[in-house]
Amino acid sequence: MRTVSKEFRIYKYAELSQNAKERVRNNYIENLDADIFTEQIMEDLREKGLENLRPLYSLSCCQGDGLCLYGSIEFKEITGELKDIFYKDLRLSDYRIIKNLKDYSQISFNHIGRYYHKHSVDIDIYIDGNLIPKSYENHRKVADKLIKNIKEWYLDLCDKYEKQGYDFFYGITSDELQEYCNAMGYEFLENGTLF
Repeated sequence: MRTVSKEFRIYKYAELSQNAKERVRNNYIENLDADIFTEQIMEDLREKGLENLRPLYSLSCCQGDGLCLYGSIEFKEITGELKDIFYKDLRLSDYRIIKNLKDYSQISFNHIGRYYHKHSVDIDIYIDGNLIPKSYENHRKVADKLIKNIKEWYLDLCDKYEKQGYDFFYGITSDELQEYCNAMGYEFLENGTLF
């Protein structure tokens, strides 16, 4: 029997070539836990008092990529800052209709299509079809005003979360990656493969 030994050169992250560092970065990105980012969004939504919205996203720098939110908002969840945003430019008479909407309706965010960008969601407020025509028309007008305000807020929020997502998945700098590798005690082969 004989024993064969092979010798390897082992490198710290800072000692790697640019190509090897890129391989380490790509490996880091591929192994990120997307659930961490999802939970960050969910926590932010809970802090806003929104328990029933969920994120969908595809952040691969491709056509159709982006982030959207789906689910619903109950009228009782509209408090504080959200109330100021959603109810802006409403008249006093509109608030009576909102009071009626609170009793039986919610704001729905329905995902449509196969992409996950901010425009892939239809926002709507259910209006009781049993209302008399004039009352139905008034409820629809107020709902449309609300939806306009909500869409502005929604599009800005999706933009914010999408930027955070790209930063989370792709925004790590070489210095941050070096610090991470040093903290974890990682060493590499010459081509950037983890030793």
